[in-house]
Amino acid sequence: MIRPLLVTLLLAAGAAEAQSAPPGPPPPPREGTPSPEALATVPDLDAAKQTEVRHILLQRRDAHDALRAKEEAERDAARARYRAEHERIDDDSSAKLRKLLGEDGYRALAQWLVAPHGMGPGGMGPDRPRGPRPGARPNDPAAAHPSGPDPDGPESQPRVR
Repeated sequence: MIRPLLVTLLLAAGAAEAQSAPPGPPPPPREGTPSPEALATVPDLDAAKQTEVRHILLQRRDAHDALRAKEEAERDAARARYRAEHERIDDDSSAKLRKLLGEDGYRALAQWLVAPHGMGPGGMGPDRPRGPRPGARPNDPAAAHPSGPDPDGPESQPRVR
């Protein structure tokens, strides 16, 4: 029952798509200015006014293009400023850490920050395994939580009555 219905709907959709558009003037372009042929179809618009209208619409389009270019240049400049500020913050922090820890201590801190460090499975970080634990059953609530005691303790959890 469903197959014949689907085939009929597909055939009807194909036939509707195959039909040509109704005759008439082409639709105006969405962006930019209408063509001179399209402007010729505007009622009560003589050739001189058509030329002036087209000229004004071209100026409008060019002004929009110039504004978009200006906005993009401003966004690029802001991105460069933000990037430079972030790099300055990182450089200042690195200099302070080097001064505090020395070269060997700074190197040890950098290795510690890059490597997974004592968070255990299920902890946060890029090396945390994704998905359920191996051997866990579907919809097992324990699969979403790391095993082990709660680091905050039972008294930190709200009571449900």
